Amino acid sequence: MEPEQDKRLSNLLNRQQEGIITEAEQIELSSLMQIYQEGLLRKATALKEAVQRGLMEPLNEL
Repeated sequence: MEPEQDKRLSNLLNRQQEGIITEAEQIELSSLMQIYQEGLLRKATALKEAVQRGLMEPLNEL
């Protein structure tokens, strides 16, 4: 996520929490949340691959 998108996401989340978000902003928020979630998934996938290849230790042992 680009820094500008991250700032906007934070702003929209704050507006939503305050109960002052508009319908257009809610749509924008949904779009930015999708981008954020896709980024988290990519990071998790990369971490899993790095552990499988022995490049990193697992974050926790079960």
